[in-house]
Amino acid sequence: MTLSDSLHTATDQRGDKLFPREISRFFTRDLGHTLLINGAPGTGKTLFTISGLDLLERHSDVLYVSTRVDQDTVHDMYFEEHSSLDKTHILDISREPFERPLDVDVPFERLDLDSLLKWLTRVNEANARLTVAFDSWDLVYEYLAARHDDPPDIETMTTQLVALAREEGIRTLLVSETADSPSLGYIVDGVIALEVSEDERGRTRRRLRLEKLRGVRIGNRLQPITLADGRFQAIPPVKLPTVHSGTGDGTWEPRTNTRRTFSTGISDLDPILSDGYNRGSIVHLDLGTDLSRDAWSVLTLPTIRNFLANEMGVAVVPPREGSPGLLHNDLNAVLDPRVFETYCHVFGTYADTATDSEQSTTNTKNLHDERKPEDTANEQKCTSYDSYIGYVEQLREQSNGPVLHVLSMDTARRTFDGQLGALANYVALHNDLTVIITEPGTELRERADRVADMHFRLERSGSAIVLYGENPLTPLLGIGIGRSRPIPRITLTEMV
Repeated sequence: MTLSDSLHTATDQRGDKLFPREISRFFTRDLGHTLLINGAPGTGKTLFTISGLDLLERHSDVLYVSTRVDQDTVHDMYFEEHSSLDKTHILDISREPFERPLDVDVPFERLDLDSLLKWLTRVNEANARLTVAFDSWDLVYEYLAARHDDPPDIETMTTQLVALAREEGIRTLLVSETADSPSLGYIVDGVIALEVSEDERGRTRRRLRLEKLRGVRIGNRLQPITLADGRFQAIPPVKLPTVHSGTGDGTWEPRTNTRRTFSTGISDLDPILSDGYNRGSIVHLDLGTDLSRDAWSVLTLPTIRNFLANEMGVAVVPPREGSPGLLHNDLNAVLDPRVFETYCHVFGTYADTATDSEQSTTNTKNLHDERKPEDTANEQKCTSYDSYIGYVEQLREQSNGPVLHVLSMDTARRTFDGQLGALANYVALHNDLTVIITEPGTELRERADRVADMHFRLERSGSAIVLYGENPLTPLLGIGIGRSRPIPRITLTEMV
């Protein structure tokens, strides 16, 4: 196994969140690469640096160099609970740079700009592969420059450091206190920037900007990140399969519903919502732009599975462009096929694209197909709100319990136009649950928001997908899909 493969494996074992793959590739392509880490105070530069050292420590000796705080303080603040590194990896050069673990023979009494490169060379000779981080490089330079009458400027010193790193194969991380260092950016091999902002409702948004990584193709320059639990995490990209690809050997274990709530089916979401969705409520799922056609299923499929596993009825009107067969294939892979056929009704959204056999196996009923009944013998027309309610009542009798309605308004607009208020009353009366899905440009979007008890938004952030609540207000939640089990599990990471 190559060092690059080993690094990627280590990252995967830690949940594929701590360190972006592009940067691990950057450091494995050339041992002598230097990375400049830009960012304003509070953006997470130190936590990013420690995560990088933590990963690279598996394959090299690492050293965290600072002049700002003593060894014990750095360890207690950043290392103790969030890193495998210990105090021997921390060096405060404002005190004594020649103490252990870097007890190397040096021909000078103190460290200054003239001796820094010689010192690094000696340290590298005493260690098998060295990775060194200067946090911050600006302050290290200023501290050492103060010992000279006519010191070289920081650009000249950086050029000399980068040249030494390339010659000796020393991986180097330079943390910059300034938000932007264009002059230094031309000198080093890679440049990243950490950014933080707040939206109009006070939610923290953090991003990692990949500006330059020599030798590495950057597919997505902006990546959402979080500092949850005091550690740096990159929110991983999410690739949604159009059809469930499981082997069918997994069985969905229903999550508990309470007398007040229905579980969302997502273990990370239920606690945020105080056990789930309220009974008798309407949830508005507001989809952002540039999402894949089946992004709607991220939030809805777990709830659908949980209702069916509890033998409660489910009526679904999927988005018009949703994948034919998605529900049928997914649910039959994790539940007894009898459950889907008995308790789930899918109203025709792909009647114009699916074959007759596909329509039959997906238990499809038509909302507003213009073809004649004899052309669609295995389907039933549902051209009005009253017709829809009639089908739901049949489903309620079969399941003998509350019903989940999942309604995409791009498909069901004609059926529910002017009827959302009536639907809200119906749902409250029967203690059902409704998830209304809207997309950009959907005519009923504002009306759906007015009748909804909860409003969630799903949107793309770089190559990742994030979820957040407008009502109730929640932080941004990075979505992941854990695939270590037979049934992929939706995970949520708070972005703070």
